[in-house]
Amino acid sequence: MTDLIIPPTCLRIAQLSDFHLSGRIGDAPSYHRFLKVLDLAKAHQPDLWLLTGDLVNDGNSEAYDWLFAQFSDFGAPYFAIAGNHDVTHEIGIGLPYDQRLHLPLTPDARLLDCHHHKLDAVGWQLLMLNSAISGQTHGAITASALTWLDQTLQQDTSPALIALHHHPLPVGSAWIDALALSNTDDFWKIIDKHPHVQAIVCGHVHQAWQLQPAISHPVKLLTCPSTDRQFAPQIQTFAIDDIAAGFRMIQIDNTWTLSSYIKRL
Repeated sequence: MTDLIIPPTCLRIAQLSDFHLSGRIGDAPSYHRFLKVLDLAKAHQPDLWLLTGDLVNDGNSEAYDWLFAQFSDFGAPYFAIAGNHDVTHEIGIGLPYDQRLHLPLTPDARLLDCHHHKLDAVGWQLLMLNSAISGQTHGAITASALTWLDQTLQQDTSPALIALHHHPLPVGSAWIDALALSNTDDFWKIIDKHPHVQAIVCGHVHQAWQLQPAISHPVKLLTCPSTDRQFAPQIQTFAIDDIAAGFRMIQIDNTWTLSSYIKRL
């Protein structure tokens, strides 16, 4: 008699990032591009939606109302964090970067900071951090948020997935790497202390990468395509790529296994 093999319990997470919603609400090109990616993601039947920043370009509360209404009838929870464009209004987008104005914005109250969510169905935990600095393009995690991260990981040793907007490792594009998370050493020191951290997901780079930090235990750093325009990879200066928009699908299960893939239009 053979032993009964029980398949693992799985949970599917759709990570969408960098929508850059702007213009006429629901009708401007950025909205149409977002809706196409959203329809593609819905076909994969995610159990949870993870929105990793740069959702709205100018802080318009009605744009956030429209955005979050898109997820209200899915029957799956969504979690959203801020990116730099959610807290900074960038004026002069066609000018060289050093000639643009960066005006601080008050983040929408629905964007999460230091949020811990138990994924009981699979025995994982999801931690969401705010790396956006009002009036700035680069990112940083505050000292209090780093303390929260360390303490939360000490208290809960279930496998952990961490989400933030700014990338904490370089991706090989000099211009966007200059606008990455600024206090990466502090961040990785905490991650290094907690071997149950399995993966970190982020946005900001408009590119899809899987990277490995040089720490004492294996951790995946997963970046995400934009639902809007994609940035050309591994170049010194800003350029748009002609690759299609997309999202990242993440699957975790109760055997501590994480797998992931990219889907594009």
